[in-house]
Amino acid sequence: MKRLTKNKFRMALVSIMAMSILAAGCSDAGKGQNEQEQAQNAGSNQEGAAFSYPMSGNVELTYMTEALGSVPDRFPIDDEYEKRTGIKIKHLGGTPMTDQKFSLLLASNELPDIFLNTWLQYPGGPEKAVEQGYILKLNDYIDKYAPNLKKALEENPEIDKMIKTDDGTYYAFPFIRSEAGRVYGGPIIRKDWLDELGLAVPETIDEWYTVLKAFKEKKNAAAPVTFRTMFLGERTGGFAGAFGVMGNFYVNDGKVVYGYLEPKYKEYLALMNKWYKEGLIDKDFASIDAATVDKKMSSDVSGATFGWQFYIEKYNSAAQAADPNANFVAAPYPTLVKGTKPEFGQLDNAYAGTSSAAISANTKNIEAAMRWLDYAYTEEGSMLNTFGIEGTTYELKDGKPVYTDLVVKNPDGLGSDQVMMQYAHGTNFPMIQRDNNLPAKYPQTAEALDIWKNTNHESHLLPPVTPTAEEADELASIMNDVNALVKEAELKMMIGTEPVDAYDKYVEQLKRLGIERALEIQQAAYDRYLKR
Repeated sequence: MKRLTKNKFRMALVSIMAMSILAAGCSDAGKGQNEQEQAQNAGSNQEGAAFSYPMSGNVELTYMTEALGSVPDRFPIDDEYEKRTGIKIKHLGGTPMTDQKFSLLLASNELPDIFLNTWLQYPGGPEKAVEQGYILKLNDYIDKYAPNLKKALEENPEIDKMIKTDDGTYYAFPFIRSEAGRVYGGPIIRKDWLDELGLAVPETIDEWYTVLKAFKEKKNAAAPVTFRTMFLGERTGGFAGAFGVMGNFYVNDGKVVYGYLEPKYKEYLALMNKWYKEGLIDKDFASIDAATVDKKMSSDVSGATFGWQFYIEKYNSAAQAADPNANFVAAPYPTLVKGTKPEFGQLDNAYAGTSSAAISANTKNIEAAMRWLDYAYTEEGSMLNTFGIEGTTYELKDGKPVYTDLVVKNPDGLGSDQVMMQYAHGTNFPMIQRDNNLPAKYPQTAEALDIWKNTNHESHLLPPVTPTAEEADELASIMNDVNALVKEAELKMMIGTEPVDAYDKYVEQLKRLGIERALEIQQAAYDRYLKR
């Protein structure tokens, strides 16, 4: 238990660290950096020469992200970044590491100069990606070309600990979430329907059952609750958290466990099977996409879901166009016993590995790639990524940013988050995230996080461990088969094509596939992480 308590303490420090790294203050992009910033940015274009932005040389770099899709639209933030850094970025689209396109990129040996991805998921681990010559080990280059990241890591060893491997290898520029940014999802429900039916926002599984039955029978909801499979019990606690379990790996009292093996997971599957048979769960949930969920939630087909915070803003805006009384609110993660605190909800590690920017080992301009990425860790870059462009999206009043009408009263009717997506990198970008205090159109949106964060999830988080290359290869081999079996078995038992009692058979099959060895590897990596 002593080990777990120390880990909780370390993770709780992250928001304080981020605040200290990015203390308030800003300079105009068009004005030169002050002496302190120049000292932080000390480096070299040429040996011995001091460096300052924008970089000379008219350099262009290629760039990809982990968001599957073609080249995205170019926004004002892209032009501003180019102007301030002096570095042009050619966006090549994106692919997650789990997609076949990623394997094809490796086979072609034509990775982009900068590649945002979840490098912790690389087969064999990030050290393997370095060893195989795909991405650079950044240690020496950080010393030469990334003074702002280096300073942040020196001043905040807890962040430093998260973003390197056990042997001290730095493999990417990290996206570090702010404390508030670690929670962003949970249950969402139609409060106006509850009021009409004389029901309270549900807190327990029994109350959820009552509510969903009422939605079906009295509101004629064809799919009382709808959700994508990603919300079942892996990205969030979902309904599984009420039983004290969650999908994937997590920690119980210093021991790494695999949620699908826990006996309580069988009880959760039995509940889902019962609800599915009674028509309370969307019959299409196994294949549904986000757009379909949106349509059902805003057209009286469904009254509840699991989703991200900004969904509340989106649903209220869409539904109220047809029904001014529509009111979507956050609901707490459910429990079995009223008044108890949920064990699981949704909570990311401050560094979860996503949106981490590695640099190709074949890049022709290492310094430019390092400088472009390091800019996000300057105070000026942090202000740009958080609040956008001064004079356009915000003004400084008494030293504090205040959003303009472009953001809070957008003439095109866009929500503030939609505007800021064009003018800033608020999330999912290699940087240390700051809270942007972005105003929401609906108070329900702002209230959601306090509701969703009231769980014990922190005590169960597995930190960003890095198995050795050999362990990671073995782990990947095991988990490829395990993950395929788990997804198939879970779905079959939920929809009833196999009885829930088949769970015991599947547990034995998981053991034959090597899940116990996978747990040994994760435990060893966790123990090493705590000793970093």
